Amino acid sequence: MNDDRCIALRCGNKSYTVRIPDGIRFQYARLNQTEKVTDYGGLIRDALDHPIGAPRIENLLRPGQRVCIISDDNTRVTPVRTILQELLPRIEGAGILRRDIFIVIALGSHRPMTQEEIAAKFGQDIVDRYQILNSEFENPDMLTQVGTSELGTPIRVYKPAMEADIRIGIGNVVPHGCMGWSGGAKILYPGITSADIVSEFHVMQGLRDEVLLGMVECPVRLAVEEWTKNIGLHYIINTVLDENMNLYRAVAGHYIHAHRKAVSYAQAVCGVSLKQRPDVVLASAYPIDIDFWQCGKAAYGPTRVIAKGGEFLLLAACTEGVGPHPQILDYMALENGTEVLSHRIASQNTGEDLLTMAVGVSMGRVVRHSNVTLVTDGLLPEDCRRGQMSHCSPANLQQALQQALERFEDPFLLIIGEGGEVIPLLED
Repeated sequence: MNDDRCIALRCGNKSYTVRIPDGIRFQYARLNQTEKVTDYGGLIRDALDHPIGAPRIENLLRPGQRVCIISDDNTRVTPVRTILQELLPRIEGAGILRRDIFIVIALGSHRPMTQEEIAAKFGQDIVDRYQILNSEFENPDMLTQVGTSELGTPIRVYKPAMEADIRIGIGNVVPHGCMGWSGGAKILYPGITSADIVSEFHVMQGLRDEVLLGMVECPVRLAVEEWTKNIGLHYIINTVLDENMNLYRAVAGHYIHAHRKAVSYAQAVCGVSLKQRPDVVLASAYPIDIDFWQCGKAAYGPTRVIAKGGEFLLLAACTEGVGPHPQILDYMALENGTEVLSHRIASQNTGEDLLTMAVGVSMGRVVRHSNVTLVTDGLLPEDCRRGQMSHCSPANLQQALQQALERFEDPFLLIIGEGGEVIPLLED
């Protein structure tokens, strides 16, 4: 057996190996190898010592102020604990009392983190010393209005965060299907906004025909950054991870200028060049594969490059099933999804499921562009059929790949190891 044709793909906490049949042309796309960093704390310290577009955090703070640190949740692999170990002493060193520092978990529309999950992400020492709150996107009593969006939706933000004098955002920069790249202002808007603003955020993606993944000056991001200017995000710390999910680069400073620098680092890690369009794509949704709502992000990159009518196998753990918005599967099946979504916006008939519709319509373009097979034990075959997908158990991955390849006379196969983060790019 030729070992270079045997490829192991991560799926949750498991690994599945496939063998590429002899004679099949293929490319294995993985995050690009980078220089290794050994001093993670030193990397964060250097970013804090040399902020981009903003003063050092110590010079931004004044004694007596309340400081809110906004962090992503457990669907992201941001090294938050490492960041906080360097950030918190500087905040306290600037004269801010410990009782005036608190952390808000930006849920967007995700479920709240449990106490066990919070301890695992932030560290028990942080949990014991600082107040940590899940944002509340559906509780009107915990939201305060700060403006109105272009569509007329009240912009409501998590009240405790808005009552702070200083807001600091922490996040990781990876490709994002709606904003081009994650990080920056996204942690605030829509990270800690109300459910209807989270919905509107995704509507902007659902109404666009092009794939926004990997776009630097993404129109959705530019709109979000304009809103954030009015709300107030005073500082960010963003990281970029390497191919092994270890810290590679860090930036600090202004939520736009520092973010763009982080994107330049992330492009070097995530961008993979292709010489031709693949007929078949096999992608692992790792590391963003806790549920289908999350692992769908791994579908946008392959859709940019796969031949129309190609075969797309998406390997995903989906340990929490479809996720918090099960109706996404029904909206994926809408043939005229963009038209229906546009009509709902025009009639201001938004409703609580607008977010689900917007993402479902966007994912619907994926399943109509290629034949999608979801390779998972987390969803049932009937779930997949609702979303216009085929279903396969990971135990039968080799057989499913063989059947996909047999559809074509001389197929070109693309395998993506970290589909949630790799951006395949066709060469000119």
